[in-house]
Amino acid sequence: MKEESIPKAKRSSRQRLKYKTQWASQFYAAAELTRRGYLVSLTFGNAPVADLLVQSPEGKQFTVDVKGQSTRNFWIIQRREPNPNHNFVLVYLTKGQQPPSFYIFSSDELMKKRTEYEEESTKRGKYRDDMGGFNFTTALAYQDRWDALPE
Repeated sequence: MKEESIPKAKRSSRQRLKYKTQWASQFYAAAELTRRGYLVSLTFGNAPVADLLVQSPEGKQFTVDVKGQSTRNFWIIQRREPNPNHNFVLVYLTKGQQPPSFYIFSSDELMKKRTEYEEESTKRGKYRDDMGGFNFTTALAYQDRWDALPE
């Protein structure tokens, strides 16, 4: 369904939910990193390059991009060059009082999964670059992979 065919009130409600989900995901990711001994700063501004600036317990500095969603949907990931100092935390906010699920990727791992999905979809004639990313289930193998982050 095209966005302009959705009534304005419903579109606004979806945008608010998306906004709330992303902010909650960033705070959950920052809290979990802090709990694990990392120093974390949130970035603010319009479309920052990274959502979190992080220092590991051993003093290594890196950035984290947080992607959040509240339904088991496709993870939309923009194409970017892999960066050894950049990581991704995908956060699934479950319904009710269940704690969120975290899926941790290095930049290289995430871009490889995105490319694999792109290649498979292109073979089937169903690839759309504006929808680049991968299926929800692809992330499951990366659940709680906090060890993938710098120490």
